[in-house]
Amino acid sequence: MLATLSKFIKLNDINVVGVIKKEDYEIYNLLTIKKKANKISIVSKQSFESFEELSKTADKKTPLLIVIEGKGVLNKEINFENEADVNWQKNIDYNAIYYTDLKGLKSNFISFCRKNIVEEIISKFQKNGFQIVDVYIGSFLAALLNNVLKKQILFSNDLRLEFENDKILSFAKQNETKKTEYKIGEENVSSTFLPLYGAIIHFFIKPKEVSKTINPTLSSEELIYKKSFEFLGAAILIGFLISLMASYFMIQYYGTKNSELNLQTVYSNQSYQLILDLEAQKEKKLNILKESGVLSSKFLSYYGYELIKTVPANISLNELNIIPLKEEYKENKKAFFESKIIIIKGETFQESSFNNWLEGLKKMDWVQRFEIISLKKDKKNKSIFEIKITLKNV
Repeated sequence: MLATLSKFIKLNDINVVGVIKKEDYEIYNLLTIKKKANKISIVSKQSFESFEELSKTADKKTPLLIVIEGKGVLNKEINFENEADVNWQKNIDYNAIYYTDLKGLKSNFISFCRKNIVEEIISKFQKNGFQIVDVYIGSFLAALLNNVLKKQILFSNDLRLEFENDKILSFAKQNETKKTEYKIGEENVSSTFLPLYGAIIHFFIKPKEVSKTINPTLSSEELIYKKSFEFLGAAILIGFLISLMASYFMIQYYGTKNSELNLQTVYSNQSYQLILDLEAQKEKKLNILKESGVLSSKFLSYYGYELIKTVPANISLNELNIIPLKEEYKENKKAFFESKIIIIKGETFQESSFNNWLEGLKKMDWVQRFEIISLKKDKKNKSIFEIKITLKNV
């Protein structure tokens, strides 16, 4: 039940914190969004100069994405036509770093940092009750928004991104962060919050051009199951209280009704027994009709007509028995019919014509199958046959 319920509970409210590491301090940018259907709307944008201020303000029950930027984060363009870049990538120890990689027009753009930097930040947030679902590195994810912004130059925190045909072409690091406002739908987003918005786009859409470090200990599924459990627990408790109240009123109501029904039962036993007798008679008569084939949607004469119509001129029918008796009829005894059976007896000198006729019988939509009971020749080379046809349920 919990697994089924989790399919209907989704993470629609998300906090994204940009952790910008400086020489001896950190800046925290908090972006809160709400997702409804395919629309993402910004609830709030705030900046904090200390972790304590962030911890007091942010809603810790809301799932959190972390974007790490600044000191300790390296940004590099990997051109696969450049042998030095290819060799550099081959020598990367991915177990020692966290990275976020974005495929551009001609190169890949990777942001990475040492693994211990990320683990320290994750530990600090988790110890303070934050529910982290994923971690991103660097500012390149802002490039995911250029399909909407359509800019040749885009500023993402301290990076200057250059584009061609909406694909990132190159980047340069700015000595001073240039704050630029961008219009995304009805929202205004500054260059400081642009990589946070890009992280949200990746989290919900998962574009193929982005690859990143996967932390198996961080999962949105765990939070979804937690919400499902809380929702299910509350629903069970409310349902129990409602059922308790309902049972009280139902006991009173049905207690009165039970007394009335007990009185009615005394007078209805005879009527009930009569109904059972009538139903038994009805069932018996219906079985007789079913056995006789009368309840078929087609009259018995229909099958006779359809068969005779197909018989070639050089085939003579001696007997056409529709729904025959199972055994010889005896007086004062019940007659039993072979329902859905037709017996045909006849003779012919033309075997080819006989075979063609049988092929035609196969194609009739009311024929389930047929059997040749006997086929023999007399002294005059005349074929004498007997065929059994089984009808479909019609």
